[in-house]
Amino acid sequence: MTEISTNDMSPIIWLKHETPQPLVEWSKEELEHLALLAQADLVFLIAQLFAPPSAELQRLLEIEIPDIEKLLDKSMLPASFAERYQQIRQQAQSLNLETWAAEYKHLFEGNVAACPINESGLIQRDKSVILAEIAEFYQAFGFEREKADHLTSELEFVAMLLVKLAQIKEAKRTTHEALSSFSFNHLGKWLPTFCDRLIETSTLPIYQELAQLLLSAWSEIQTLNQLPPKGKINNKARPNIGLHK
Repeated sequence: MTEISTNDMSPIIWLKHETPQPLVEWSKEELEHLALLAQADLVFLIAQLFAPPSAELQRLLEIEIPDIEKLLDKSMLPASFAERYQQIRQQAQSLNLETWAAEYKHLFEGNVAACPINESGLIQRDKSVILAEIAEFYQAFGFEREKADHLTSELEFVAMLLVKLAQIKEAKRTTHEALSSFSFNHLGKWLPTFCDRLIETSTLPIYQELAQLLLSAWSEIQTLNQLPPKGKINNKARPNIGLHK
């Protein structure tokens, strides 16, 4: 399986290794395989857009729309997402880096962050319990991140699971169960609330557009992969879905 490299800022990591043969009709299974890889690339791209503002991030957002349209076409996600990505690109190109960085700090950093970008900042549960649960998922799949409950970490983990769904047939059921459980008990539990809060609190259109893109993409990926339905945080106990069931 292709490894995730945080040094590779290209958005198309897994799909680019596939070489479609012209004039050959693809089977349903092959198209689903490509769709999962494209979805993984899109999720990974969105994760990178939540990194601290930098010149490197601005370069990432120079990616041309045709590349994103190709990704969306293979992913089975709406082509209209390209328009929202274009809005994000335009904002990044015209935005002063200092202004962008100041807004990032206001939104996501410190003890009084306006919009916590980690699960334990939004879920009213013991932080150590949340981190322990997430660590169990990560360890089961050989995934490591220093900030385990950070949005980018959880998105990158989902991207990795989508790749495994596409590439490792014998582990497909186990991987899908893990993805469903992680969605239900973790990322899917707080992502909608995070996006809503980001839209409400950010003064920069780039984060409002990015929140809309993330929420829409996640909703579509949930539907396409038959993951548990999205929801907003109600802080009530949810059933525990174990990794090994």
